[in-house]
Amino acid sequence: MPDIIAHPLSWPLRAFRALAARAGSACPACAGAARGGRLCPPCVADVLKPPYGGAPRCLRCALRLAPALMAGGAGADAPLCADCLLHPPAFARTIAAFDYEPPFDILIQQFKGQHRHAMAGALADLLYQAWLERGDTMEPPLHAVIPIPASRASLRRRGFNPAGELAATLAARAALPVWRAALHRQREDGRRQASLGRRQREAAVQGLYRCTRPVPGLHVALVDDVMTTGSTVDAAARALLQAGAARVTVLVAARTPAQR
Repeated sequence: MPDIIAHPLSWPLRAFRALAARAGSACPACAGAARGGRLCPPCVADVLKPPYGGAPRCLRCALRLAPALMAGGAGADAPLCADCLLHPPAFARTIAAFDYEPPFDILIQQFKGQHRHAMAGALADLLYQAWLERGDTMEPPLHAVIPIPASRASLRRRGFNPAGELAATLAARAALPVWRAALHRQREDGRRQASLGRRQREAAVQGLYRCTRPVPGLHVALVDDVMTTGSTVDAAARALLQAGAARVTVLVAARTPAQR
């Protein structure tokens, strides 16, 4: 179980969340019976079940690996993908709840495309459970949760920052403080990251973020909804390390798989 720093909620908020968690609802994945807007237990098990015969993830970027292609060798304790072995990112580790592919990519599409803010709870639960299962060696303990800032164009289009909502819900689940304004976007170019190729993404995010608060010697978690190439979280992690952070761990709901 990951080490956490207590951040107690007020009793009215705890009571409200406890009541909401018991309310009946439809599972966002299968429309079956669930509670509190979350997934039903069978869908949770299916989402978190490793695909491709239980192939491991790269320890650094959470890319799902074929055992024969692991840079650390099949059965290695800390497998790495070729990219992370040749070009180590600024962040130390990534934990992803599931792969961004059918059938469960619909969860992200509902959250972002359909503006279903309540999906933050379902996604945060999945990510927190993945964290509990895979983050038991996370040292030193995490001090805070920091969301990736959204662009102004994204905020106008959606009306909210998906990473911010996910980070706030996850932080409450893990009893950690969330620092929403710890990172600042230093420019806006109007282009959507989803429309850019890998090299374009890397160029677009260089020097994009600035840390706005002291983080000396702290271990912080960067939170985003989807990780594709890792360029965005890498740029954000570099800004945090430049501000004095000791270690950056990335927590994402979904990881885009490699082309197979």
